[in-house]
Amino acid sequence: MLKENYKDLAKKAQKIYQDSLSETLKIVKFDEELTKKYESLPSAIGKTTEEFGNPTKFPFELYLKTVPSSVLAITEKDPIELLKDLKTRKITCVEVLKAYFTAAIIASKLVNCIVEFLPKEALEFAENLDKQYDSKKDLPMYGLPFSIKEMIPFKNRAVTHGSLCYLDRIVDYNADIINILMNQGGAYPFVRTTNPQSLMMLECVSLQHGRTVNPFNSELTSGGSSGGEGALNGLYASTFGLGSDIGGSIRTPAGFNGIYGLRTTLGRIPTADYFSCNLGSTTILSVTGPISRSLGMVDLVMKTIIDSKPELIDPSLTSIPWKESEQNQKKYRIGILKSDGIVNPSPPVLRALDIIENKLKKLPNVEVVEYHPFKQEKVMEILSKIYFEDGAKDFHSTVKDTGEPILEQTKWAIEGATELSMHDQWYWNLEKEKFRKEYLKHWISYKDSSNHILDAVIAPIYPNVAPKHGQGQYWNYTCTYNLLDYPVLVVPITIVDQNLDLPKKNYKPLNEMDEFHFKCYDSPKSFEKAPVNLSVIGLRNTDEKLIEIGKIIQNEIGDIFNPNGEKDNCPIKE
Repeated sequence: MLKENYKDLAKKAQKIYQDSLSETLKIVKFDEELTKKYESLPSAIGKTTEEFGNPTKFPFELYLKTVPSSVLAITEKDPIELLKDLKTRKITCVEVLKAYFTAAIIASKLVNCIVEFLPKEALEFAENLDKQYDSKKDLPMYGLPFSIKEMIPFKNRAVTHGSLCYLDRIVDYNADIINILMNQGGAYPFVRTTNPQSLMMLECVSLQHGRTVNPFNSELTSGGSSGGEGALNGLYASTFGLGSDIGGSIRTPAGFNGIYGLRTTLGRIPTADYFSCNLGSTTILSVTGPISRSLGMVDLVMKTIIDSKPELIDPSLTSIPWKESEQNQKKYRIGILKSDGIVNPSPPVLRALDIIENKLKKLPNVEVVEYHPFKQEKVMEILSKIYFEDGAKDFHSTVKDTGEPILEQTKWAIEGATELSMHDQWYWNLEKEKFRKEYLKHWISYKDSSNHILDAVIAPIYPNVAPKHGQGQYWNYTCTYNLLDYPVLVVPITIVDQNLDLPKKNYKPLNEMDEFHFKCYDSPKSFEKAPVNLSVIGLRNTDEKLIEIGKIIQNEIGDIFNPNGEKDNCPIKE
């Protein structure tokens, strides 16, 4: 653990980024025209990591105007379709890598989503795949470059999980999940993405990289803690990414960036060899999950990992095969949760709930049920005790010697944390298990006359769409399912509408927190072009069923960014 002043360490972090960028530019070799375009781009990367640059208001629009059409022809293609081209050798692995590197370089300048590029390792892997085409082409993810959250170990790289003192923590191994995707899948990491200080944040800001902004509206957050993954994949500058989730860290980045993300059931795929605060605590465990603009990729990532039998590598995993998603169930019962009773959703979120409710009600194989919240106040009572059982001492130790300031969003997350005695920990673990059992009983109570229970519940991810920077201060809509260990799939529904999503008049807030969030949604203009996603929640180990339901929703909604897409959604991409 380093003890140098945080400002000096921040410069080292910036140098790591710049050196990796320089090496990557040697591979992709921007021509004169692209170089001029790139150099003229407004940057979300500040001169120091305490500055937040000068990002353009709508990065996605400028991204599409900057990335060469030949690159977009590759990166805008659904990765599942691109995979077919790779397997039939219509395109080489190196060509795909160079295209994604080009896209990621431009994306990073616009939204500040990358900690480090991986040019040497990625190019070597792609070249070897091309050389060994005959023996490798049948690998399920042959030739796809993917992104990884910085906290996931990658050989010969520092893993800081957002604390500068760990810049010297250079690991000598790859996380199990990376080895599986590379060796059994044929995919490979090409960039490492940003995550915030402490990781316990619905924002993505740290003294290591600065602030990652939302690609659709830079005045909004990209989410956290997998915010770099959300932003990069939101721009389609990665085929998929790996995030982690202990309180919403896959779901808010996916939701705020209009893409898919899966908070998996604990024990399905490897996570045990990651770094984070409070290592050793098993009260609430983080899980891994894929983030992608392609639901098919989410499905394929899960299948590839689980088919590799990771339980033979990581003894904490369960031996449950991945069941093919075929949408062959005769009927689905789906609950709709419109509010948790503590903070009501904003107009665009309520409209998204109405959209999906109305569409599902018209389907012959779906029954829609009104679902009510259950003891939501108890969720925060329990989690406020067990998220930081040590009173946040472990986190404080990471900033103690370097003088690294504790950021406002981190302060909000750890505010009120008190160290628990052993017996206090036992007590709150018992409360956790008691709540899980009570909640399951609540869920089961929604069975029909044929004893068919709910297959899923659709609910908000957050009270609003992506909030403005510094305003992400509520995670009940996500952390409830960490407490319960329920899988959750995030799905895109629509986009903020300037005419339909006006703030409510004469609204009477439920409480101070509800009032705060009501005031945060001041105007649809403030949230212009922001995607609106929802959660699809299931009981433990029903991850596959969520993807089945996700495909039904996808079929009804279409591509929310496609002007010529399905149904009545508002386009962004122009």
